[in-house]
Amino acid sequence: MDKKDLELLEFPRIREIIAGYCSFSISSEMAMSLSPSTDIDVIRTKLDESREASGLMEEDSSVSANGVEDICDYAVAASRGQVLDPKTLRVICTSLQVMRLLRNAITDHPDRFPALSKYSDNISEFTPIEKAIDRAISIDGEILPNASAKLLSIRRNQQAKKAALMNTLQGLISTGTQQHYIQEALITEREGRYVIPIKSEHRKEISGIVHDVSNSGATLFIEPLQTLEMGNALKEEQIEEKREIARILTEISELIGGVSEDIIDSIEAAAALDLTLAKARFARRFKANEATVYKPDTSAPPLIKLDDARHPLLGDSAVPLSIEIGNDFSVLIITGPNTGGKTVALKTIGLLCLMTQAGLPIPAAPTSRLPVLDGIFADIGDEQSIAQTLSTFSWHMSNIARILKKLSGHNLVLLDELGASTDPNEGSALGRAILLHILASHSLAAITTHYTDLKVFAHVTEGLQNASFDFDPETMTPTYKLTLGTPGGSNAIATAAHFGLPQEVISTARSSLEEGSRRLEELLTNIQQEKQRLETLNRELADEKIIYTRQNKELSTELTKFKEEKQKLKQNARDSIIEEVARLEKELKLVSSEMRRAKSQEAIKNARQTSQSVRRQIREGILAEEEETLPEEDTVIEVGDNVLIKEVGVKAKVVSINDKTGQVKVSTGSMSFNTDREGLIKLSGDEIKDKAYEVQVQVPLRQMAMELDLRGKRADEVEVLLDNYLNDAAVSNLKRVRIIHGYGTGTVRSMVRDLASHHPLVKNFEAVPAGEGGDGVTVINLR
Repeated sequence: MDKKDLELLEFPRIREIIAGYCSFSISSEMAMSLSPSTDIDVIRTKLDESREASGLMEEDSSVSANGVEDICDYAVAASRGQVLDPKTLRVICTSLQVMRLLRNAITDHPDRFPALSKYSDNISEFTPIEKAIDRAISIDGEILPNASAKLLSIRRNQQAKKAALMNTLQGLISTGTQQHYIQEALITEREGRYVIPIKSEHRKEISGIVHDVSNSGATLFIEPLQTLEMGNALKEEQIEEKREIARILTEISELIGGVSEDIIDSIEAAAALDLTLAKARFARRFKANEATVYKPDTSAPPLIKLDDARHPLLGDSAVPLSIEIGNDFSVLIITGPNTGGKTVALKTIGLLCLMTQAGLPIPAAPTSRLPVLDGIFADIGDEQSIAQTLSTFSWHMSNIARILKKLSGHNLVLLDELGASTDPNEGSALGRAILLHILASHSLAAITTHYTDLKVFAHVTEGLQNASFDFDPETMTPTYKLTLGTPGGSNAIATAAHFGLPQEVISTARSSLEEGSRRLEELLTNIQQEKQRLETLNRELADEKIIYTRQNKELSTELTKFKEEKQKLKQNARDSIIEEVARLEKELKLVSSEMRRAKSQEAIKNARQTSQSVRRQIREGILAEEEETLPEEDTVIEVGDNVLIKEVGVKAKVVSINDKTGQVKVSTGSMSFNTDREGLIKLSGDEIKDKAYEVQVQVPLRQMAMELDLRGKRADEVEVLLDNYLNDAAVSNLKRVRIIHGYGTGTVRSMVRDLASHHPLVKNFEAVPAGEGGDGVTVINLR
């Protein structure tokens, strides 16, 4: 790609924006060197990196290279034997620590970030260096007191000797006999020695070494002889401290110098990662997506497809552009009003193609599809050159000549105002010739113009297609919406009127137009108005469709709610029947027990028949969910009518009706209960015939078995079998029976003993010894 075309399409501004998202100098320099590639593999790799970086930041928004600095020169210096100062070592340590965190964020999930892993794998481990620096250097870049055991000892000695020295000096300046010799009662430092200020006229009164004299000469700064040896001892400790610090810094510097190449490689890898993170930040800020990129077939023209594309430098107010070039045509002629968006469209197409080939996400819908182009050429704007004595027209022709000479392979040509800045007839002729040349080169092109001749030429020439930016005749302003297949009027006169040109000038201009030109402009205006009318109609139909869809959804929701409510009512009715049956069954058991005590065999027989009938109705599906075909409803229900209970499919007889509550009391067999009138259907006939109650149970008074074997029985059979057996055993006057339930999971054993614990015929129950069956047998003693 030519530098000239990159500049005309403002690609350097994209570099600057991405560089601004970088964390340190090397990655910023890499951003400023971003260039489009023509290698499909390179492009896809860069796009993969950008996509993974976005995913990494979504998962951990704190991931960053912030804190890394270009420490390559420091590493090289250390490798050459230079001792690095504490502040430099702290900078190096911070950079190494941030790189380690950055590496770990990726290496913790290598399968999810394979494209980024090739960079993170090149960041080495420098933990020993980090620990050595943290142990010796503070966050502020100062040597820590405990950087080494020896340094700590030296500094403690220093403190003790300095304290002794200061106490001695303080005693000298506070002695009454010497106070009038002292200029000021303070201890100060000169040339690394602690001194006291003495008036110059009393020099001979104080024995010591003069280290400094005030500017006026009135004060001498003297180190008294009494503290000379103490000062020497302190000085020796200070020298020893410097030696120990130098040793520590040398040791750490040698560690760094030994891995200088690894540090340089790590910095470069961290810079590459930082650049991908900068791309991800760019994508987030500009709502950018990854376009599908492909290598075009050599036998077919490529296709550019941009959906909802926005120029990234125009901000969020940019009107999205959707455009295709390359299906049935390869050259698009864009017309329309001045300031209507034509030039922006050219720059948007070109810039987004450049960005994609540089491996960058673009501010467009992810459905966008772009080819890898061998060249992207632009002639946009006005770069009239006085130095080169080039007019505007000459500059454009010079640039277009450059472009036409380079058209080979798959290219995109973007020409703004083709043939302008010269005689319209000659400009149109040149424009047609240039269009034919581009068409013959099999390049894709988007070209703007105001020339009517070129609009007509595009209409009648295969491979060319008209498009126009819309103009609102009512507001006299452009809409910035592109329509394929229709040329647009320039609306120059209307635009001039909108910007306040005097009316007489506007009238003169309109009357000066040739008849053909005026009629063409009117035709284009009428087409534009009709198009806007159809668009308005389509929007209204779309709105109505939305309303219809919403209403349909609401009705569906209401229907679902109604069905759920209906099902709930049915379930409530079933629950009521189940509760009533359970209550009656319990009463039947009690009645059966009382009758057995009374030794009334006929009563026991009838009770057992009723109990078994109720159980069988439950087992055989009185409460089943299946819908049955119901008779015709008769809304008039009276006492004595035979009815069908719809919810459970049971026949019953009306006993009474409560007109106030609407509740109807019905009886079926030995049961009676209340239900809603709406849940009943009147039946014909005077009697209820329900075979479910035609149950004959014969309990012969014979020798009963002394045990009941429940092994292999289902849980829902156990209660009935055990209850029947206990009833029969009681009738046969048995007092002690064995229930064999086996071991298994213990479920049957628990059911047997639970039933026995509250059965009216059972006195108590007990387990048996292991030799007689153990937990597999329960012995029940009857009353």
